[in-house]
Amino acid sequence: MAIRNICVFCGSNSGLDPQFSTSTEALGKYLADNDYQLVYGGGNHGLMGKVATSTLDAGGRVIGIIPHFLVERELALKNVTTFIETRTMTERKEKMLHLADAFIVLPGGFGTFEEFLQMLSWSQIDIHQKPIALYNIDGFYDDLVNMLQKSADLGFAPEGNLDLFINGHNLDEIFSQFHEFKHVLPPKYTN
Repeated sequence: MAIRNICVFCGSNSGLDPQFSTSTEALGKYLADNDYQLVYGGGNHGLMGKVATSTLDAGGRVIGIIPHFLVERELALKNVTTFIETRTMTERKEKMLHLADAFIVLPGGFGTFEEFLQMLSWSQIDIHQKPIALYNIDGFYDDLVNMLQKSADLGFAPEGNLDLFINGHNLDEIFSQFHEFKHVLPPKYTN
């Protein structure tokens, strides 16, 4: 499958480490320079706003998908290539899944964690077969990766589930693995 649309999950805050913003802006430029289209949550704040703006500033295309209640709170970036308003957060995620060919998860808060874990969970039950990458900037996701490993080690998930996502530390690594990714469905029950 050709990868053209990259869905990015990330924080609506920028975080305290300036490297998060710098890496996010570099991702936006990378997407535009390599003719990928960004699919993201439609926000205008934090890393969400930065990835969209940097993609647009570099001449790229952006699909923003945001629920109506966040539009009402004036949290939407409307000057994107395609603006899609949904009724609910669930509808937003389903639309993102449908449009995306692959996922990149930047640092973020609880919503970002939930989005990553839902896409990973949906992958393990074969709702989708798309690559998912944690963009592990400055080791942000090390503890989460260790927790997922612990879940496998203690018999709550098959070891093969750890191959359903990429733990990437730079963009070249992530995109190289995207193009080599093979979705292999491990047996769900380990014991």
